[in-house]
Amino acid sequence: MEITFTQSEDKWLEARGTRFTASEIHKLMGSSRSGSALSKTAETYIYEKAAEILTGERKMAFGAALDWGKEQEPNAFHTFSQLDFQEWTYYGGENYVFIPYGDNSGYSPDGLSDNAILEIKCPFNSGIHLKNFNIYDADGLKDIHPEYYWQMQLGMIAANLDKGYFVSYDPRMPQEKQVHIAEIERHDVEFDIREKLEVASELLNNILQ
Repeated sequence: MEITFTQSEDKWLEARGTRFTASEIHKLMGSSRSGSALSKTAETYIYEKAAEILTGERKMAFGAALDWGKEQEPNAFHTFSQLDFQEWTYYGGENYVFIPYGDNSGYSPDGLSDNAILEIKCPFNSGIHLKNFNIYDADGLKDIHPEYYWQMQLGMIAANLDKGYFVSYDPRMPQEKQVHIAEIERHDVEFDIREKLEVASELLNNILQ
């Protein structure tokens, strides 16, 4: 497993800058009604990626929901690590890490153990957190949050691991409802992801030329 550790957020952003990252890979995975290899959503995403590369300006996310997630993620990791008996490394705060996948993609985990990846979500909307209690496996994750399903599948492929843990955390809930943990198994989707990445990279290169 090739892991790129970085000393700063700027270097971490640079490592991700020209790649289709796991957090957005779902935009490439949809089907096109016209039968083309890429959906309209995928094409829009690729043009936005090209614009970021050419201008050097990345779309920045702001808002209360994002601030809440960043604030609560360390607490979520601490809670999870108290419930799980594996040794985990947390990648958050000032600890940046990127796992490349090929030349055009990659994954930044929230945590890693010897045999699993960790994805932590801290919904600002408590109703979404409660809905996450219906997630027990990869199929359930795909049904409720396909964006997180594809993020974790690519993450497991990049890290060369066969399972991951999806954690939903909301400290505003009663103690018995504050955390939900689902074990997510790796599916046989690497060919599908690689195929989409190849087509997306070809379009991206054509735009940049």
